[in-house]
Order: sequence, then C-alpha cells, then structure tokens
Amino acid sequence: MKIKIFILLLSLNTLVNAVQVVPVTNKIINYKSKIYSSSVRLIQVNDKYSCKEYIDIKLLKQNKYYAKHYLAKNKPLCKKSVFLAVSKRIKFKFGNLEIEKDGEIIRETDQYIKIKTIDGKIEKIYKDGR
Repeated sequence: MKIKIFILLLSLNTLVNAVQVVPVTNKIINYKSKIYSSSVRLIQVNDKYSCKEYIDIKLLKQNKYYAKHYLAKNKPLCKKSVFLAVSKRIKFKFGNLEIEKDGEIIRETDQYIKIKTIDGKIEKIYKDGR
C-alpha cells in the first residue's frame, strides 16, 4: 500500500515538471529596442520560469515588438516584457521629394522637421537636404 502511494506521488511529480518549450533571449536586449526573431531561441526546460505567458515566435516574426524593460541574456521572453508598437506613419514633402517614416511629428518649421521615433530618439530633418 505504501509503495503504491509513493509511486503515485512520484508519477504526479514528474507530470508537474513536464518539459516545456520556452523562448529565451540570445543576447542582451535594451529598453525600447526592437526584438528580432534572430535574438530569441527556443529551449526545452523542466523548471517553471516566473512567466505566466510566453511570447509566440510566430507573432514575433509577424509584428514589431519592443522591450518594455532591459532583458538579460538567457532569460525567458514573457508577454509582459514586450509591447506591440503602434505604427504611426508620417509623410512629408520637400518639393518633389516625399519622405515616409515611422514616428510622430514634434515640431515643424520652415527650415526643419523634428520627429520622435518609436524607440524614443529624436531626428531633425532639414528641408534643404542637410
């Protein structure tokens, strides 16, 4: 009787620690950096990481995901650690030249246009081509 209970508990323990396929970062990913599918690999683990939901690699390839915070190397990639970028396309014309970029216009003058990109950088584009 005791042996049967022990075997039952042992088999339940192995079921709880079933092998999972988890996406893990290959390299360091900085804050608000784009996450590429080449910077993530899949590994099989027996342990449970702190993530409740992992990011799907197919979704990562289809959409532009960015890091919500610093992601260390060899750490799991959780859904709560990434965000989907809202695409804001800007078109502006300089005579015959038409430029289209991702971001939002901060300021526009007669000489230049300031644009804030998705990752937070500010670009200054001069209308005379500098």
